[in-house]
Amino acid sequence: MNANLEFYSADGGYDSFLNHSDIWYNLNAKPIISYASNAVINQEGEEERIDHWVNKKWKLGGDIHAPMENKLRFLYEIGRKEQVGMYLRNQNIRDETFDDQYKKRAECEKIHGHIKGTVKFDIRRVRNQSRKLYSLLSFIAYQLLVLTEMQNKVEDKNSFGRYF
Repeated sequence: MNANLEFYSADGGYDSFLNHSDIWYNLNAKPIISYASNAVINQEGEEERIDHWVNKKWKLGGDIHAPMENKLRFLYEIGRKEQVGMYLRNQNIRDETFDDQYKKRAECEKIHGHIKGTVKFDIRRVRNQSRKLYSLLSFIAYQLLVLTEMQNKVEDKNSFGRYF
């Protein structure tokens, strides 16, 4: 798919060190995950501890003089995923622009709610064998409507309520 993501936002229900590190490593995106109001800086996620573990694993290829991103990739690949996640969450806690970045998620949630309301993914009265197909066809129909309106340069996008 080769998606080029800068950020990946999620709510606090997904706040774990592993989620932070997996998003960063696999999607090559900065994880913007809401953290608890009482979240603290984790010592294992500090630069000194990162350097300590990279140095300790020098026989496996750790380079203390490498850029931080390379050190984090190295630690992730040798199984220290939680420590990488601690570092990434520490960066979010310290980042003064984090709240502004997280607020951008609200627009995505608004659109997501609109899609669910418009396409009506209500499968309560659909037979069990047909539910997956029904949901998939509803989503494809929605995507076709979006594409059609974009191709025809309809100004008010997401105005598909009139079709349903």
